[in-house]
Order: sequence, then C-alpha cells, then structure tokens
Amino acid sequence: MGQVRLFPNRPSVDKNKGHDAVSAILTQLETWAKERMDEEGNMDPCIDKFLVGVLKLDPSQRHRFSPDLEAVKAANASEMQRLAFNLKTSLDHQVPGYLDSALDVLDDPKLKPKFSQRWDAVGKQLDQLDPTGSFGGTMLETLIALPQQPSKGKKKKTTGASALTSAAFTEACQQLREAIENETSSASFTCGGIIPINRTEGHSASDNTSSAVGVYWKTQDKSTTHSLDLPVTDNLTGPVGSLIADCQPASFGRGGEDILDPEYRRAGKLDPGYFATTFHPADFGIVDIVERTLLPDISSMRSRKLRVELYKLNVYSGPSGHFRKHVDTPRSEHQIGSLVVCLPCEFEGGNLVVRHNGQETNFDWSPQSGSTIQWAAFYSDCEHEIETITRGDRITLTYNLYVRDVTEMTERVEAEIGLSSTIQPRSLSLYGLVESLLGTPGFMKEGGVLGIFCSHAYPHASDKTGLQLPQAFKGADLVVYAVLKSLGFKVSVVPILELNGSFGPGNDALGITGQIKDAKLRYEHSYSPRPSSGKLTWMLTTQPILEGMDIFRNKHDLPTPPARFNKAEGTRVGPEFRKYFTTETGGWEEEDIDVIGAEVWPSYYLPGITWITEPKHEEMAFTHMTYGNEAGLGTRYSCAAILAVIPPFSVRSQPSE
Repeated sequence: MGQVRLFPNRPSVDKNKGHDAVSAILTQLETWAKERMDEEGNMDPCIDKFLVGVLKLDPSQRHRFSPDLEAVKAANASEMQRLAFNLKTSLDHQVPGYLDSALDVLDDPKLKPKFSQRWDAVGKQLDQLDPTGSFGGTMLETLIALPQQPSKGKKKKTTGASALTSAAFTEACQQLREAIENETSSASFTCGGIIPINRTEGHSASDNTSSAVGVYWKTQDKSTTHSLDLPVTDNLTGPVGSLIADCQPASFGRGGEDILDPEYRRAGKLDPGYFATTFHPADFGIVDIVERTLLPDISSMRSRKLRVELYKLNVYSGPSGHFRKHVDTPRSEHQIGSLVVCLPCEFEGGNLVVRHNGQETNFDWSPQSGSTIQWAAFYSDCEHEIETITRGDRITLTYNLYVRDVTEMTERVEAEIGLSSTIQPRSLSLYGLVESLLGTPGFMKEGGVLGIFCSHAYPHASDKTGLQLPQAFKGADLVVYAVLKSLGFKVSVVPILELNGSFGPGNDALGITGQIKDAKLRYEHSYSPRPSSGKLTWMLTTQPILEGMDIFRNKHDLPTPPARFNKAEGTRVGPEFRKYFTTETGGWEEEDIDVIGAEVWPSYYLPGITWITEPKHEEMAFTHMTYGNEAGLGTRYSCAAILAVIPPFSVRSQPSE
C-alpha cells in the first residue's frame, strides 16, 4: 500500500464484541465497493469488491503492502474460487474482452498489477471506517520527518533522534527514565490482610471477622465425602489427617508441562471438582482491596474489575513441605495474578516470600496461623516461594485473578466499595514531568516516537486468543500508558522482535543497551530491513546507498555533509500481537527473519524510535528450522512495549480546542 498501516484496531471497543466489530467494518467496506460499481461503471470497483472479499476471508492481510492471494487461496480454496468467479463475471460485463479467457482470472498478467494498485484504495477506505488503525501511519510520518544524524567515523549507538547529541536532551531523557523506573519500583505488586476468627454464633461478616471455615471434600474415587471445620485443636489426627490423605501430590508448570518433583515442590492438592468451602473472598472485601491495590482504575480505563476463580486447595505439611522460587504460569491471557488464602490451622515456618523488580515482601503467617484467616495477592509475573514448613499443616486456597471489563459502574457499586479507586492522571508525579518536558521547545522539537518497554510480563505470545492490552496493564505500565494517553498523544501497545539479540538500539549516554539483562544470543542469523513500498522503502533503501558513500568518503578522507539522511539503527515492530508458533520453513546462514517469518510474523524495521527504558521480559515469538553444517531449531523472541507519537513542538504549543 502507499501508506503503511502497521497497527490493527486497538481495543477501543468491547473486547467481547471484537469479532462483531471487525465484521461490521468489513460489511461497511463491502457496501462501499458495491455502490461504486453502479456509480463508476469501470473495472476498478469490480477489483475493489474482490479485494474486500479477500479481506473478509483473512483480515490479517490488511497489514500487507499487497495481497497474498496464494496464501488466502491455500487456506480458503472454495471461497476464493467463488470470489474469482464473481470477479470474472463482473469484469466480463464491465469491460468485455479484457480478460484472457484461456487463463485463470487470478493469473491474468493484466490484473496482477491492478490488484496491488487497488489494494491501496481499499486500505484508505478501511482507514476511514476504522480510524484507530492509523497509528502506524502517523508514527511513520513522524519518523520520516526526523532529521537523521550524519556519520562521523565510527557511529555510536543511538536511539535515532538527532537531539540526543545535546547534553540537555540526554539529561531530560534520563529524568524521564528515572521517573518511570521509580514508578516501577514503588508500584504495589502485592498486598495482604488478616481476618480474625469469631467463634460467637450468629455473628456477621460486617465486623471484619469470620466464623469457622467449613471444608467439604470427596475421595478421588468419589465414594466418600468428608468435612472439616477450621480451626481445629488437633492437627495430627482426625479430619485434618483425612484431608491430607485424600490429597494428590501437587505438580508445577514448566515449559507448558506439569512437572512432579518433590525436591522442588512438596505439597498436596485438591482440584475444585473435589472440594467446596464456606469461605469466599468477596464476603470480606478482599476482592475490592485487591482491585484498588493491584488493578487501580485510571481515567478512561476506569471499567476494569476482577473476576476471582477458585483454583486449588493445597496442603504443605511439616517437617518438609515447601515450594522453591518460581513464577506462576498464567492460565489465561486475562490472568493478572493470584490470591492465596491461608485457612486457620496451626503451623510453623512456611513463609510466603514475593519478589518483583528487586523488591521483596515476606508474609509470615505462622504466629497467628491457628486463630486467623490470612491472605496475600500478587501479580502473576512475581517470583515467589514457600519456605519449608517445620511443624503442622499449612492449608491454603488459591484463586486465579482475571481482569474483566464492566461497561457501567453505578454509584451504588462505588458506595459499596466505600472508596472510589479512580486515579486522575494529573495527580501522578510522572504526569507533571512529562507535561513539563514536552512544554520545553528543545525537547523533541521536531517530534518523534517514544518507546517504553513494559515493566511487567504479559502473555503477549500466548497460544490463547483475545489478548487484552492495555486493559490488563499492571503497576507502572498502567501509569505510563494512562499519562501519555491523557496528554493527548497517540499511544499503542505493540510487540518488538529481537534484532541480532537486541530489542532496540542502545544509547551509551542513557545507559541503555537495548538488551535484556543476562540474556544470551540464541541464534546466528542476521536481520535485514523488510522490503516495503512508498516512503518506507525510500527511508530504508537510502541507508545502504549512503553507507556506501560513507565508506568511499572515509577511504579518501573526504568531508561529511553537515546534514543529510544517514543510516540509523532501527527497531523491528510487529503490527499486532500474535500467538507463538512453529514452522518448518528454514533458513540457511544467508537467510534472515524476513524470509522465514514474513507470512506468519510480519514486522517492520523502523529507525528513529527514542527508547527510554530497557527491555525486561521476553516471550518466544516463533521457532523455525535452521540449516548449516547441522540442522537445528532457531527461536525468535519478542517484548511488549508502549509507543507514543510525539508531535513537533510547533503543534504541541498550540492551545487545545
């Protein structure tokens, strides 16, 4: 297409109706094509109608510079045959004798260039119907307008913004980076509480106490049912012993598999289908507290709420029950964390230690284990462990926490919560800093694109569908996104593919390497810019030409022009989040990522993004075959990042309407 539309419709619609929204847009597009057939009376509307049909079969084709008809045909043979028949019928009526009757209509050499030409017109109409998909075009226009750094001998790594040569600009970027990192370190990643047991009959949970907790379970063969009231006075015999005996060994997840290893985890478990309990966290306000702490609502993202799902009953028994350091495997792309409720039963040891970004919280529940219910909630990307239980039995309920959308929050609901969890972006310290920097003429005077890697891990390459970013953002990521959005900038969340082991250009002045700390290079193949069209083609193809001129100029000791477009290191940006996949398509040493993954993981090589933070969390994007002296597998990784298009100061300084 003439203008690159990198990004799909971001979640401005109800996620549960996302598929319906896409269908509605394509239906409008189809109506547009049909109406033009009657109005114009030429062949272009016939081709447009055909291409709209192709988009309906495969909406992901939207992100291509020209339609891959062979790929769509391979996946939708009968539907493509019908579209081709209708195209031929329409063209024979509109322009009789134009087609070669001896050829398949899709193989007609006169039509192939027409498909590419009309693809741009269809794309522009789609952008009008779906304006939120135009983020990529705005970003591209901004990056192209940036003046590029001339080379002076050996080039240093740069973020691509010419102003980075200014000490003042570098200092401003450093302030922004430190502010974001402070948000990351100070953001709450866990919370907890305590509920005393009240043995008085008929008391209400409104006094923040609980009666004895009933647990009911059946044996694995479902032949016998047992019950237990907690707390009890004797943990060694009776109902507690029966519960322990009926538990199965608890496993843990590793690489998509359930592993049973007592050296790593020694505990018993019951699945929800085998037990029930009288305890529910919503009865004691726990869900509301967790929402306000781990899922705060900010401005337009106010509709976020939690769904709590009972996952397991676990028993860790002394003197050896434990669970070593680990990070939970999310059960869904909507899962943001876990809630652990420790039921009243005496034990010693067994501290729950939760860590995130160098911060640590230690929950020591043993001193009050026999007389209270104690709980802790934490994000799903937190490392945590259960230290060894030295005596007694630590009985816990584990709940998965999922983010869900609520279209309406009534005043009654907020009154029940007792405290509005809505946070105004203007009240955040990061808001003031960003507003001040962007109000300074020297800061990104020509405009640009800011890149911030997500501080939390999200299953953005999940084999499940319906990823909800930014709705599922946590902590500092939520703050960064909300602040940039509230300042009126175009913001998008995208996957970034590693480029020769880096996710973005480094910058020595900012202390940025573009690499994940302690990550190892996993492949030997190099990358090259993705072939494209229009301005992006000019933007990228001038680089090797100018680099050749640099070599000639340096060899003959010629001066470098003071200002011109020059080679800049770039970032490989994915147009949308995609699930992890494997492919038999392989690469020899001279082949690169574009040859191997262009059809399933398309990406765009874009110089000029100003990266403020380092990448922190990666996921496998895809695995492919490699060939050389020996055949093998190569795995490519991606990170989730927030990109914001910053207009030039001349635009930013204009008063808002």
